[in-house]
Amino acid sequence: MHSRRTHAVIVGGSIAALGATLALSRAGFRVTCIERDRAAMPADHLAAWDAWRRTGAGQTRHSHILLAPLNNLIKAHAPEFHALLIASGAEELRFSDVARSTFENPELVAEDGDITFLACRRVVFEYLLRRYMLEQGGFEYMHGARVRGLETGDGRAAGVRVRSADGEHTLDADVVVDASGVHTRADHWFEEAGLDAVHTERQPCGIFYTSRFYRLRDGADYPTLDGRQSLAGGVQGIDLGYLKAGLFRSDNRTFSLTLAADPEDAPMAPIGGEAGFDAAANAIEVSADWVSAERSEPISRVFLYGNLQNTRRHYLVDGRPALRNFFAIGDAHVHTNPISGRGCALAWVSAFALADTLAEHRDADDRAGAFEAAIERDVVPWYDVQVQQDRQSLAVNKALQRGEDPFDFHNADGTVDERKRRGVVFRKGLGHAARSDIEVMRALFRQVNLLDSPGSFLERSDLLGKVIAGYEASRDEDLKRRPYRDEMLALFEAAGASA
Repeated sequence: MHSRRTHAVIVGGSIAALGATLALSRAGFRVTCIERDRAAMPADHLAAWDAWRRTGAGQTRHSHILLAPLNNLIKAHAPEFHALLIASGAEELRFSDVARSTFENPELVAEDGDITFLACRRVVFEYLLRRYMLEQGGFEYMHGARVRGLETGDGRAAGVRVRSADGEHTLDADVVVDASGVHTRADHWFEEAGLDAVHTERQPCGIFYTSRFYRLRDGADYPTLDGRQSLAGGVQGIDLGYLKAGLFRSDNRTFSLTLAADPEDAPMAPIGGEAGFDAAANAIEVSADWVSAERSEPISRVFLYGNLQNTRRHYLVDGRPALRNFFAIGDAHVHTNPISGRGCALAWVSAFALADTLAEHRDADDRAGAFEAAIERDVVPWYDVQVQQDRQSLAVNKALQRGEDPFDFHNADGTVDERKRRGVVFRKGLGHAARSDIEVMRALFRQVNLLDSPGSFLERSDLLGKVIAGYEASRDEDLKRRPYRDEMLALFEAAGASA
């Protein structure tokens, strides 16, 4: 246990930063959290949706999945906050409920209770989290302050320079934690301090996405989930190849719809506007019932988010820290495609890994090595798999744009492309097997919720056998879903929403 005189300065005031504040303050650190946004908090979480402008977090009003690791960490370390979320209209969505809606008398196991995530709008969750943390106290919260640079000495982070309404001053620190998100200014801070540039990997996500939020009308309820098109309880999605669609149940009888397409596919640009978005929403089978005028009404405009890259920054070089006692968590360290919804959960996993590391190690180099090892174990595999998945998805999209069948694994000379064939077998077989076998569904849901490592599914021969059997049972099904791309473009034109 560290004395509270050990000072950790956290750059940022959003979900990742507040998770780090919780983890480090509970571990005995003195914590200062620096939030640059000046917007005052509204009276309550319901008013926050309309009135709280989080200009420093561009994704605040996009769809979010609060996956199992985040839910489980909240339950373990802040049960009062979990109770507050539920009392405020958030919902727990459980694998067990999806299993019961899919199978008759499913055999559930104790570990299934871990496969539970939260349905809650991002802005509502963040509002309640900040309110809870401020009421708990035990840390200093600087509101409307901007970090201008790092104070360094002897190869260590020694503090930050902060500009606020009171002017610019230096804040000393034993540890500096960058939780400022994917648009971190760390590269600038390092350059200004005369440090070597941080090596950064960037791989395109291959999408831009748009989101809109809705509220159920009085007397209406969410459409029944039958498990067949559900990634996890309360979430429904479909991949048309050229367009992805995801529905996300949220708090207080709300939900959101997100559409995602290739940024280079200009004819898909209309989903960024109301007419095109609505045309697509009403044409896609999984979303049409949700957004029908009889069931729900929009409560937001269409929000656009683009220029997306999977990003990883390397703060350990040849086994040595780029700057001792400087750490990055969440998207400031490893950012993955938001379409998979892993960001908030991985940020909290990183925050608590950092708290454990700092509590267990006193030497700065040991701390850096131990934290990097934790990130390599718990976070980087999801970065690697996301890069691979995005490449595969983009290849399917490009083939459809060219008018080709992306799931035809025969070459022009009649031979078989084995790599593509394996992909089609797994994609089609997994979908069928997850609808017919609870073991496959459980393993899939555990991976979606980050509870098992990305490669664990492929290591189980029993599951692979069921996937192959699923392919044989569904091999004549068409992987291409309606509406086809040319049909969607015609709908855009009819709605006056052509690119």
